[in-house]
Amino acid sequence: MPLVLRYVLETCQTVDEAVGRLRTLPVAIPQNVTLVDPDRSVTVHVGPDIPMTEAPDSCAANHQHLPVPDEQERTTRTQARLAAVRAAGIDVPAMLRPPLYQRAYDHWLGTVYTAHYRPAEGCVTYQWPGEHWEHTIAEFTPGARTVALGLSDNNDH
Repeated sequence: MPLVLRYVLETCQTVDEAVGRLRTLPVAIPQNVTLVDPDRSVTVHVGPDIPMTEAPDSCAANHQHLPVPDEQERTTRTQARLAAVRAAGIDVPAMLRPPLYQRAYDHWLGTVYTAHYRPAEGCVTYQWPGEHWEHTIAEFTPGARTVALGLSDNNDH
């Protein structure tokens, strides 16, 4: 997927161009991708053997597009997280609490960060509980950030 996204970023100027391009590119594993330009944002679902599909909103919670088996939903809570994101809207504090913020890193179900993109302002803020890091296109400064992600107990998925 990184190569696909790099290609889209280098060859497309708008969300509409990117959506058109993604319809033609093969993708190895199911992914959701949120595309943003100053005039439009959309989340698309891509994957092997499925047509690219636009979500009804530009909302993503690292969720699966197609219905998942009950056991997978109990483990990952993919559809429950999507519903929680849609209910929260642009409420960053809600994104930093369960069920959206997950600490089940030992089960590969941990949240790395939450990003609040503001394309009209040309900025993004990366968020972790108790910490944030803002970047702007106009005054971008390269840097690095280390955030400790600990192992969780089995109840915090």
